[in-house]
Amino acid sequence: MSKLVEINFNPDTKTLRQFGVIAFVGFGILAALAYYEKFVFSFGLGEARMPVVSTFVALGSIALLFSLVAPRANRILYVGLTVLAFPIGFVLSYVIMGTLFFLIIGPIAVVMRLSGWDAMHRGYDPSAPTYWSAARPARDKESYFHQY
Repeated sequence: MSKLVEINFNPDTKTLRQFGVIAFVGFGILAALAYYEKFVFSFGLGEARMPVVSTFVALGSIALLFSLVAPRANRILYVGLTVLAFPIGFVLSYVIMGTLFFLIIGPIAVVMRLSGWDAMHRGYDPSAPTYWSAARPARDKESYFHQY
């Protein structure tokens, strides 16, 4: 697994308070979307609409209540949602990066190869004594403050 993102299994009180407020807003939005059957709920919930709405409202209200009274009680919901969302984010990040690579970098490489342009000037020259290219002279230190 990647070490760039680690799941915080023991968040501090401030994080749990913030999570409670954010969860209240987030679950409230999900409840409204479920009630009006919009976006992800547009397939129609039928008889399950009110239980789904009630569940989202209850989860949001409990998270807000816990963040105001006992933030450590939000730890179960916080860790549960984090563990649930981590694999989704992990997979989607690779899907997005792969898509960007194949839709942006790949076509640029194909165009460069077809046009014969080589940014590194790699070409075989049997008469060349060396392939060494002279380094550019060092820039003045002041030029770093005026890059453009």
